[in-house]
Amino acid sequence: MYQLHHFESFRHIFNCLLLMMIQKDIFCCPSVCQQCIGRQVDCRNSSLSFIPNNFSQNTLFLYLSGNNISHINPNALISLQQLVVLHLDNSGIVYVYPNIFAELKKLWYLQLNNNHIKYLYPGTFEGLSNLHSLYLQNNEIDFVSEGLFGNLTSVHYLMLQNNQLRILGSRIFFGMINLRILNLANNKISQISDRAFQHLYNLTGLHLEGNNLTCVPSTAFLLLRKLQKLSLSRNPVGSIPPFAFKGLSKLEYLFLKSAKINTINPNGFSGLVNLKKLVLSNNNLVNINSHTFSLLDHLKFLHLDRNKIIDISGNSFEGIGSSLKILDLSFNNLTFLQPMVFKPLISLTRLLANYNPWDCSCKLYRLMNWLAATSISVKLLCQSPSSLHGRYMNYASLHLFKNCFNNTSLEIFKNSKSAGIQQSFTTSLLAQNMYLTRNTVKEQLNFNANSVTSLVRASYTSAYQNLNEENSSRKSKQEQIATEKIPANLTMKENKVLSPEAVSVSFKTPLICSQQVEKLKQAFDILLTFFILACAMIIFLFYKIIKLKQKYNMQKNSDNAIEYYGFYQAGTYNVTVSQNPLGSSELDPVELSKSTALENQAQVILFEHSAL
Repeated sequence: MYQLHHFESFRHIFNCLLLMMIQKDIFCCPSVCQQCIGRQVDCRNSSLSFIPNNFSQNTLFLYLSGNNISHINPNALISLQQLVVLHLDNSGIVYVYPNIFAELKKLWYLQLNNNHIKYLYPGTFEGLSNLHSLYLQNNEIDFVSEGLFGNLTSVHYLMLQNNQLRILGSRIFFGMINLRILNLANNKISQISDRAFQHLYNLTGLHLEGNNLTCVPSTAFLLLRKLQKLSLSRNPVGSIPPFAFKGLSKLEYLFLKSAKINTINPNGFSGLVNLKKLVLSNNNLVNINSHTFSLLDHLKFLHLDRNKIIDISGNSFEGIGSSLKILDLSFNNLTFLQPMVFKPLISLTRLLANYNPWDCSCKLYRLMNWLAATSISVKLLCQSPSSLHGRYMNYASLHLFKNCFNNTSLEIFKNSKSAGIQQSFTTSLLAQNMYLTRNTVKEQLNFNANSVTSLVRASYTSAYQNLNEENSSRKSKQEQIATEKIPANLTMKENKVLSPEAVSVSFKTPLICSQQVEKLKQAFDILLTFFILACAMIIFLFYKIIKLKQKYNMQKNSDNAIEYYGFYQAGTYNVTVSQNPLGSSELDPVELSKSTALENQAQVILFEHSAL
């Protein structure tokens, strides 16, 4: 019995030792590493100069970032065949041996960024058939040989930004048929082969910003049929030639910021039928015309800020008017714009036009009227004249209208003396124009002949009163002129009432009240109406309260007294009252006897009270 118990104890100890040995094999963790949790090994920032070789074969995640590993030994990773994620970034790596990752068939994520790698030999990534993401940014790579990435058929993301690449040769990305995002930003690329992007049939994002490209590599882009996002910012491109982006029918986002662009040729953006966002910020554009953005039917965001734009033609945005939502024109050299520039932009929700040297003179009042009528909130600062410098344009509009009115009123009827109409006619016409409604304003600007005739008739009466006796002989002639219809073309002879210059100026100059003034006037009328209604309501309530109070008092008095009102025929009545001995408060019987009737005696009103 004792031997059996001893044997059971020995077997239990043996099982425990065997289990400990198995666990040690599965979860073996080098002593230099910080911690090992399950199948994850963390050796970051451990001052390692080489990769330890006693990792468990079942390790899935290995973090070796922040060490001093200059070279990776050929057999350092050969036993990690289950590895899925490998971090070797920020480790001072200079050289990577070919075929070093050949046994890592299941590797999915590889980080080699932020090292000192200068060259990658053919076969470096041999065997990584399941690799999904490869990070090589922030190294010193200056050349990529053809076929280097040939075995990376599963890679979706390739990061090569911030290296020293100068030339993209032919077929360097050959075999990467599933690549989605390629980042080549901030290199020194000045030349791209026509076949550099061959096999990148599924590429959706290409980053080429921060390089030395002097022209758009149009031929190389022809192969990127599924490209949706392209960045060429911070390249000295200079100009956009015709059909520069031909074949990129799927492109939705195009970035050309800080590309020193001074010319966009007609059809420069032709073929970009699905483009939604175009960024042309910080370039050297001076003029925008109707050919600049033609055929961009789906464009929603257009950034033209920080250019040198001084003029935008009236039909520049006709092709994108139905889709554009955000337009940025800030930090340019615009001093004046016609409202017709923005008229096609029916879908616009935001307009940025601040930090331009706006000239808030009389010629800008039409733009002010458009801004006042639109629902878009725009804050524009006036640069000139000096009296309005630094003030917002919506504040300046009232002052602008006043100044324009005073400046033009002296010249409106400069040649009107031939008709014998002097200052009174001018004053009357100005007063008439000041109170024109919005609809009448539109009719006057269209030079309706009937409205001109009515205006002359309305003004003629006040003018006629100031004519002296010496002009009485011309009275009949003036009446005939005043009632005569003026042709629509306003061509006048010497004996007409107004000269062509006077009529033209009177309807074109900003004498007509701006829409902003009309809105203020309408708002004041509405407030005045509400005030009058409120006063009437208060008076009505006071009246009702007084009536209710009187009714209440009468009802209160009726509890102590009863009034009888009788109407009798004219005559004299003797009233006999019998005293109630009990002193009852009830009304005592009353006997009335009629005496001799008096025809002239007034009607008797009998008041009977309980006190009688």
